[in-house]
Amino acid sequence: MAARGAGGARAATDLPATDRTIRRVTRELRRLEALAARRRGRVRMMRALRGLGGAGATFAALVKLKLAASVGLKIGLAILVGLGLAWPFVALALLALMGLVLAILSLFDGGGAGDVGCPDASCCDRRERRAARLKQLIATRRAWLEAAAASPEPPS
Repeated sequence: MAARGAGGARAATDLPATDRTIRRVTRELRRLEALAARRRGRVRMMRALRGLGGAGATFAALVKLKLAASVGLKIGLAILVGLGLAWPFVALALLALMGLVLAILSLFDGGGAGDVGCPDASCCDRRERRAARLKQLIATRRAWLEAAAASPEPPS
């Protein structure tokens, strides 16, 4: 005899697997899998509609407002916005990757934010010349103001 639980009912593992029970469970499993498949389809459809709608609206706004220079850039921005509405993490990853590539390219191009230790001598010389010129301009303006304050006539 099978052991009964506290409620007096048999445990689920103790039930004999009859053909009728197997068919019922199989039918329920198919129904549940179909529900899950329909949900996945709805999610995919909504994601695609959201992305296409966002991309279309962005492209229309970029064309109307003439914000991006070329059609290729407008299409690229529209695709990125559409992708961001459909899959935000993918769009963020693409933006991060583009930022990384631009940062690396700017290092090779010489357009870095600041040179530590000034590895390029011409860069340091240019900065020093600009600083010297600025000091000269300041000194010239101060001398002019002092001369203007000392004499009652405005300088010509």
